[in-house]
Amino acid sequence: MVRDLFNDALNAPPGQLAEVLINRIARGDGSEIPDDLRARLDRLIDAPGKLGLLARVRLAAGVPYLFDRAPNWTMSRLIPLFNWSSRDAADVWSARKYSGYVGSPELFGLVKQPFLQMFGRSDTPAEDLRFFAEWLTAILIANQAHNVGYPLLATEARSALRLAGARALPSVGHHLAIEMERATEDQKLGHWRAVVAPVFQGIWPLDVELQTPAATFKLVQILLATGAAFPEACDIIIPFIRPEDAHSHTTVFSITRAGDALYEAAPSKMLNLIAAVIGEAPPGSVYGLGKALSRLRAIDAELANTRKFQNLATCASPHD
Repeated sequence: MVRDLFNDALNAPPGQLAEVLINRIARGDGSEIPDDLRARLDRLIDAPGKLGLLARVRLAAGVPYLFDRAPNWTMSRLIPLFNWSSRDAADVWSARKYSGYVGSPELFGLVKQPFLQMFGRSDTPAEDLRFFAEWLTAILIANQAHNVGYPLLATEARSALRLAGARALPSVGHHLAIEMERATEDQKLGHWRAVVAPVFQGIWPLDVELQTPAATFKLVQILLATGAAFPEACDIIIPFIRPEDAHSHTTVFSITRAGDALYEAAPSKMLNLIAAVIGEAPPGSVYGLGKALSRLRAIDAELANTRKFQNLATCASPHD
């Protein structure tokens, strides 16, 4: 079981004292902290044993805020804890996911190297990999959409994900899907072209062995949120989709619930999407597939004459 020292810190005196000091900093005027407060922070962060570790973990979770309010102290005392040469690195990085946000580009630049290294470490918990994979995606979206200036290249993010392996990719897909879902219908085409497509193409690894059914639902979630961009989004995303587990097919259910406009936008590409998700499923095994095929036939009757349509029809459950 992976230990979660941050929650331990919240209920322990050192973590609670760290919380008090952080709140005192919040009441300041935004300049560097006074000497008496600095001394208390130093004693807390230098405390020996488990008590000191719990204090450092709690302070690590607040590093974005502390960097904004007390940059000099944070750079000298807190930032070094995130380097993998520090014995606390694994614990402070795990606590970092409770920060709530990435922080400023300047802060990210200070911890960028150990952040990227984390994806290649065998001792990084899977939960942390999934969480920080979303951060990689969020950073690239912020740079692409708003030119925020985080010092991260798409090639660096992709390399980190390659090190993490397939288990981190569903988180990337999830964040991109949410980003598309936030766009209004009249914004979707432009947002896909200007932001989501470039980020996806920049960050998603091309390695064949990393394309697994685990990411299929999230990739389809992106496509179902693309609106008017659906036809061109299919061309980019479908090659990465792998057939869903024959005993699941939850993705097919989500496709059957898609709006008419999506089916009508490109019925042949919707058929391609369904075929990619189904793969070589056993005959009569896919519940909901018949409904999707019926919708396609009603829009474009010629599709029913294709081999792809007919092969899929044999996979449809007779109980649809």
